[in-house]
Amino acid sequence: MRIFSLFFLLITLTLFSCQKVEGEGGRSSIIGEVHMTDKTGSNQGEYNAPDYDVFIIYGDDNNISDDDVKTSYDGSFEFKNLREGNYKVFAYSEDLSEPSGLKPVFLSAVIGKNQTVDIGTLELEK
Repeated sequence: MRIFSLFFLLITLTLFSCQKVEGEGGRSSIIGEVHMTDKTGSNQGEYNAPDYDVFIIYGDDNNISDDDVKTSYDGSFEFKNLREGNYKVFAYSEDLSEPSGLKPVFLSAVIGKNQTVDIGTLELEK
């Protein structure tokens, strides 16, 4: 009887400890792009922002960025190897009304297993 109880406990712990939370380790991706409206200096205009930092937050209970990528030459970005779950992606837009001069612009995504989700465009200002 003791062996059966130990075996049952081991199986129970194994099953419930395997629950994976949002983050790296999966086969899903989030893609999108960063579009900049530049209202400063001689470079005024609109363009997709190359080499721009984009951040990701894993899950809903976290307010600290977990990872970041740079946009490609065409303003596109991709976060790869994600597990299913909820994510927030953001980049900073200039905002002189903020004490830091920057304001985060967020987009949210819910992804499933082996899925690529296009969250669209982060609209930023400079």
